[in-house]
Amino acid sequence: MAQTCPEVVPADFQPFLIASVAASAALIGLLFVSISIAPERVFGEKAESGRQAQALSSFTALTNVFFISFASLIPRIPIGPVVAVVAIPAILQTLGVLLLLPQWRADHTVRRGLFLFLVSFGIYGFEMSIGIQLWLGSSNTGTLTALLELLLGAYAIGLGRAWELLGARRLGWTGWIGLIGGAFRRARQTRPSHQEPPSANT
Repeated sequence: MAQTCPEVVPADFQPFLIASVAASAALIGLLFVSISIAPERVFGEKAESGRQAQALSSFTALTNVFFISFASLIPRIPIGPVVAVVAIPAILQTLGVLLLLPQWRADHTVRRGLFLFLVSFGIYGFEMSIGIQLWLGSSNTGTLTALLELLLGAYAIGLGRAWELLGARRLGWTGWIGLIGGAFRRARQTRPSHQEPPSANT
């Protein structure tokens, strides 16, 4: 009878959640190790704002996935309240990234920072919406499927930010946006000094 309750995770979803718990726990451990190698670069007085945002975003995403997946494996626990409650600190921590906006301006990374903020905020906001639906007794299994798809999105955010935290070059389509934006910015800065008057060649 517990498996037929719309708030309880069906057995068909449990293999995904078991794998998610193991993967997120391992990734959180690796994140701690990578930060502990040079903690002053992330939490020191002279830490870069970009690294602080990367560490916070990665930790928020991975712990969000971990607690939702882990709590969902508890027998007969309603999943709706768990998802809604876990989404709250994720949203608050994501909003806290906006405190780094002045540093983003100084580093010329405002567009990239705001884009990743909006993506993260959208994932956690939609996650809370799904949690409330399940809390109210939604019997649609598509809602649970959407939740698992959001967890995959959180994985993407966490892994991407952790990859950048390690100092790797920003790849992927978000990285290309940053590279193209930087190229246009450098072109605008160098154009006045390299451009000659039209009359010089005529």
